[in-house]
Amino acid sequence: MPSATPCIALLTDFGDQDWFVAAMKGEILKRLPQANVIDISHGLPAHQIEPASFMVCCVLGAMPEGTVFCCVVDPEVGSRRRSLCGRVGRWFFSGPDNGLVSSLIDVVGEDFELHEIENPAFRNERISPTFHGRDLFAPAAAALASGRGPAEAGPAVNEPVRLPPCEPAATDSGIVARVMLVDRFGNLVTNVWEESYHDRLLPDRFVIRVGSMRLYNLSETFSQVREVEALAYWGSAGTLELAVNLGSAAQTTGLGIGDQVFVDWLDGKLGVP
Repeated sequence: MPSATPCIALLTDFGDQDWFVAAMKGEILKRLPQANVIDISHGLPAHQIEPASFMVCCVLGAMPEGTVFCCVVDPEVGSRRRSLCGRVGRWFFSGPDNGLVSSLIDVVGEDFELHEIENPAFRNERISPTFHGRDLFAPAAAALASGRGPAEAGPAVNEPVRLPPCEPAATDSGIVARVMLVDRFGNLVTNVWEESYHDRLLPDRFVIRVGSMRLYNLSETFSQVREVEALAYWGSAGTLELAVNLGSAAQTTGLGIGDQVFVDWLDGKLGVP
């Protein structure tokens, strides 16, 4: 169940120049004045569901048990896609049924209880066809955070939309990773998880190929390389990141979200295969 001081974490692609995020927070606080409303990010690339789902996974370990993740990246708003809320493991979710919940389910397995948002107590009386964040997902998040059971929201959804697993693709000579996020420093966050590849990325046993960039070792800190020199390291989210010290890896390489990063196993031989 949500904690005594409920936490609702907002993640959207709304940006910060409009009134949309404030309206969602207002709808939550009207229903649950004691809620702690946390902003994960509102600067996600517009309409891109996969990086939004990945970002939930990045922040998950820092959030208290019972947090309600209210996530709105919704290119099909107003269509026939379902609106979801419910429990996923030790956390809760409110958002469109378009794959946003995938990262949570990937972490907890099949321990989830999701429902369509149909109960009037979980939604506004008037539903705008273009702003479900305010009229459906924020009220549902407040209802869950107040302790209402997910089953009260509406019919069960046993097979929510799922994104493909967020894992690199294996090749004969290594793996093909993807850039999942680009942070404000221009660092490229990939889907190579440390827990899966820590033992493979040993010094001089691999090469990371990013455009014309070649990296044969991992660093621990930015200061281990010279200014404007490239480096690879295990980032704080637990995945392989690529950066340029006091610069931007995104600008240097021209890569962005969805682009490929190649990791080749060298089998003790230096040089690019």
